[in-house]
Amino acid sequence: MRYFFYIKYLMPSANHAFLVGRCIACLHGLMSGSKITSSGIGVSFPSWATDSVGDSIAFVSKDINALSYLSSVRYFKNMVDEEFIEVSDIKMVPAISEEVRFIRNQHVAKSFPGEIKRRLIRSKKRAEKRGETFMPSSAVSDRFVDHCHVIPIDSRSSGQRFPLYVQLEALGEESKFDSYNSYGLATQHTYPGSVPSLKQIT
Repeated sequence: MRYFFYIKYLMPSANHAFLVGRCIACLHGLMSGSKITSSGIGVSFPSWATDSVGDSIAFVSKDINALSYLSSVRYFKNMVDEEFIEVSDIKMVPAISEEVRFIRNQHVAKSFPGEIKRRLIRSKKRAEKRGETFMPSSAVSDRFVDHCHVIPIDSRSSGQRFPLYVQLEALGEESKFDSYNSYGLATQHTYPGSVPSLKQIT
């Protein structure tokens, strides 16, 4: 049996990616601080679209107590008091629900225009130091990447902001594993956990 609660952003002009990052940071803080010992909490984006990560985020787990703890963190309470977000009650995942996997894939950063430009500049400087003529490879700019969203996260340890590159993978059935990283996401190899899409709640 799996459970979930969702958060809906109520501000029409809100930066959804930024708010997602703040919500995921709450989960990460609890996981990193050993407040929640299980890695079985995944995140789902019910209103995910090609042009936006959507105006809601859901947390999914078999551990209803862990979800209850997470839903009561101070940041969420403060945001509710300010009427910036709505936090749902904890509910059972519907028996019929599309299964998906939200994957953290930092490798796609190499294919974003800004990153390609930085890599070309670095390569040119290295070639000049060696006294060689810089010849950019066409393979660098021809790389193809599946659609993804970039979610900004603030590191509690360094205070620096960094991006999470998240891709959606549709699945035919529920994964046998509910294993996620500390951001509630699946990865290419280590954490294969899946979540319900929960599109019906949007």
